[in-house]
Amino acid sequence: MRSEISNMVQKFKRFDLFKRCVSLSFALHVVIVAVYYLSGMPAFSSSDSEVIDSTNISFKDAEVDFIELPASVMLGGDTNPAPVQKEEWIEGAGKDTPDANNTDVNINKLSGTGTDPDGYMFADLADHPPVPIIDFDPDEFYPKAARSANITRSTVLVEVQVDENGSVNNFKVLSAASVYGFDEAATKVISRMRFRPGKLNGRAVKMLARLPIVFSLQD
Repeated sequence: MRSEISNMVQKFKRFDLFKRCVSLSFALHVVIVAVYYLSGMPAFSSSDSEVIDSTNISFKDAEVDFIELPASVMLGGDTNPAPVQKEEWIEGAGKDTPDANNTDVNINKLSGTGTDPDGYMFADLADHPPVPIIDFDPDEFYPKAARSANITRSTVLVEVQVDENGSVNNFKVLSAASVYGFDEAATKVISRMRFRPGKLNGRAVKMLARLPIVFSLQD
């Protein structure tokens, strides 16, 4: 045994300084790893008394004290605010002032005088709205651009002010602008149109009415 150790020492002495350092470093790392591995392993025991059987485990009752928090205290707070009694307000009960006036608004009732800013009555409120008299063909004013584009039908909604004599004093186009010239055609039609005036309580009055101008290209 001594001879083997002596031979190992002699072989180690033959190494140069670098090889010695490498060998010692390797041996040291092996020892550290082995110690770390062995320290993490569970302890083994040959004694049967240290083996725990889960079926024989008994539990003991533990006493726990609970702190009752008032309902008015938020978690994390350290004070208890004074309780506030809910007060229900009843109109006129125990009050010196009289009840408030009824301010309910009838949403179905029209506001104002039922006329536009120029004093023309809305035709929907009249007994008889203005009636157009057309003694010409509106299609005479059919736009050439619409013919070229093969547009065979279009409707222009206009709003007209008709006085008590049946004359058109003013009008405007309500529908979306047309790129084929129907708005201009509707203007020409309204300029030539006459009306029977609208009536309220049997009397002719000036009215504001909406009228659709329909253009239809016949084959």
